[in-house]
Amino acid sequence: MKRLAGTIGMFFILSGFTSYKEYKNFPEPLPTSEGHLIYQEMGCPMCHGHQGLGDGFLAQGLDPKPRNFTSYEEMISVPYQSMHTAIKDGVPHSGMPSFDLNDKQIDAVISFIRSFLTGNHITLNTCANIPQVVSLENIDTGGKIKIENDKLELVSTSLKAGEITLTPNFSALQKTYKEKQKKMVRVHISLTKQDKEKKKYLAIIALRINKCVKVKD
Repeated sequence: MKRLAGTIGMFFILSGFTSYKEYKNFPEPLPTSEGHLIYQEMGCPMCHGHQGLGDGFLAQGLDPKPRNFTSYEEMISVPYQSMHTAIKDGVPHSGMPSFDLNDKQIDAVISFIRSFLTGNHITLNTCANIPQVVSLENIDTGGKIKIENDKLELVSTSLKAGEITLTPNFSALQKTYKEKQKKMVRVHISLTKQDKEKKKYLAIIALRINKCVKVKD
């Protein structure tokens, strides 16, 4: 009987079964005033433009072109650490110089840069069997909200009662880990709303799903 119970328990673990979820909140957006001031004082608009469009007056003569901070397609593949390194050390073989800023100042600049797209960013680390529930308490979810998911086969989403639930697909993830020979998969989920002719990004969630199984204590 004990062996049967153990076998059933192991089946639930390996199949991704879990009886609990992890609850998270978006961090409070940092004030952008200091980051904006540094952005101006360091001369960033000369290349990236005052609106972050990558259209500063020096941009035309640069190769590669400066990033467009308002473009989801460009910015979604740039994690925090890459932005931090680019500001601190510069980017070789480009027009991006290094800047003598401390970590607090760099954080302020990154917060300002991200505000061109949305002020609500969060990065979550989880195991392949743990759903994540993120509160949308401080986000304007009125009207028609669209959920954009860049890896639908790996994570399902549901939106209700002021929160979004992200549920990893355990079996699909195991297959991906094996095929890609990776121990972590990134999935990006965005909440958007159509504002006249422009898509408005309400929030962006970067989900890092590690090759692990978490068992409740």
